[in-house]
Amino acid sequence: MTSSAPRRPSPGENRGTAEAPLLALPPCAGAPTGSSLVRSFTTHLPGDTRALYLSRVWTRRIVTVLCWHGNVLSAVEAVARLVDNGVRHGIPSSVPSSEVQLTLSIAADEIGSLVIDVADLNPAFLDFDAAVRGERGRGLWQVASLSAKVTRFLPHEGRGKTVRAVLVPGPVDV
Repeated sequence: MTSSAPRRPSPGENRGTAEAPLLALPPCAGAPTGSSLVRSFTTHLPGDTRALYLSRVWTRRIVTVLCWHGNVLSAVEAVARLVDNGVRHGIPSSVPSSEVQLTLSIAADEIGSLVIDVADLNPAFLDFDAAVRGERGRGLWQVASLSAKVTRFLPHEGRGKTVRAVLVPGPVDV
């Protein structure tokens, strides 16, 4: 009788999924502290309300994989607010439906901060600073109230903008 156990892919083998790189990461216990090594992950999200759920689930997993030593719930909430803003304000009506998407990237920098980038397709952001202060909506203000530094920038190539939130690690309430 033959075994029905699935074959485990060999290291470096492309399984055709976005999950393959996660298998090769070292365990948290072996991650050096204060290292200049930066690890990051990126995913594409639909430009509609499904993006909120997908971004929350993805963020919980990636923040855990990155072994970030901060408040995971705050990170998930920051991502959800940024993605919600991207869905609401970052998709111009002129973009064909086949191209409507957001890009979410999460990275751990060399000092242990969590860098969250949400890129959309609309380069405009009227009165960004007022939005962060809560004078134009509440989304970015709520991200800033999670102790995140919120900035934005335009890409060197392509179109749209990226809104970034940086969360520093720290004690977590349990």
